[in-house]
Amino acid sequence: MSISKEAVVEKMKDSHVVVLNVLPESDFQKLHIRGSRNIPLTPDQGTFADAVEKQFGKERHFILYGANVSSPIAVMAVEALQKRGFKAEAYLSGLKDWKEAGLPMDGTKMPKPLRVSG
Repeated sequence: MSISKEAVVEKMKDSHVVVLNVLPESDFQKLHIRGSRNIPLTPDQGTFADAVEKQFGKERHFILYGANVSSPIAVMAVEALQKRGFKAEAYLSGLKDWKEAGLPMDGTKMPKPLRVSG
């Protein structure tokens, strides 16, 4: 059920794949995988699945992620979608692994580029 960062990078090339951050929107705004979207996992997982279907439909393939491997949020989100017939898998290593690998990220917590005066 879990995939590697290398598999995520490869699958992101497919326009039918949605990489979905399931953390709260405030966390998503701070730091997220570049190109990923955000729908926070809600306590009512049916509401979460409804929101995903409304925004993306059911025909896409979803890769869900959270902060890191110690957080079960991506697994819970995958289970919620799979119960409703979605194609979904978890990137369990999440943001921590992605950041440590130096892969592209966006958000307000990104370091600002240095300005060189000349």
